[in-house]
Amino acid sequence: MNSMKHLSIFGDSILKGVVLNPKNLRYQNSNDFDLEALFSEYGFVLNNQSRFGCTIGKGLTMMRRQLERNAPCDIAIIELGGNDSNFHWDEVAAEPDKEHLPATPLDVFKRLYGKMIDELTAAGIYPVLATLPPLCAERYLDWITKDGLSKANILSWLGDANAIYRYQERYSHVIGELVREKGCAFIDLRKTFLSRLHLHDYYCRDGIHPNGAGQRLILDSLREGLSSIAPVI
Repeated sequence: MNSMKHLSIFGDSILKGVVLNPKNLRYQNSNDFDLEALFSEYGFVLNNQSRFGCTIGKGLTMMRRQLERNAPCDIAIIELGGNDSNFHWDEVAAEPDKEHLPATPLDVFKRLYGKMIDELTAAGIYPVLATLPPLCAERYLDWITKDGLSKANILSWLGDANAIYRYQERYSHVIGELVREKGCAFIDLRKTFLSRLHLHDYYCRDGIHPNGAGQRLILDSLREGLSSIAPVI
């Protein structure tokens, strides 16, 4: 590319670079997850709008605010869905015989995600979709019940621990559907993780945030994606 381009990320804690400190069990940003350096290699100025706990609804709001400000942006990576697929586990544990909905129902997720794509495209911004890294279901179940929530009740509602994995996977599949329907470029973070045999080695104790090794996988996947995307922007 002849000049620097501007790239925005609308994502959650994964592309924010959040890890779980194994000593105090608190979340913090990793100093080794340097996205600015990575994107500058490909001629991009980074505006990382990733937020801990961000859902597609919040991401859409942030994106619209950026468009209203006319902030420079040539390409936007969307990495959302993990928080949308999550449940209020305290409510599930308290009443396992009732119906419980995720933070964002799947049909709403697809509709709002489609709006993000369409509005970015209408603004002349090139959208790139990122699939969701998988989660380690049993480790995540241990994490959400570590402070006393009834694991038995949650399992009674789920049927089995891997139901958490399967439900989150449906959101990643929707992203794949949007890639095909909208003709978007994409970065397949999920494939990168699933190509590894020992998935647990790449995750923090909570089973959802990649550790240092997992973040290196993400950087490798982003680098591979940028190598093919950057020349056409």
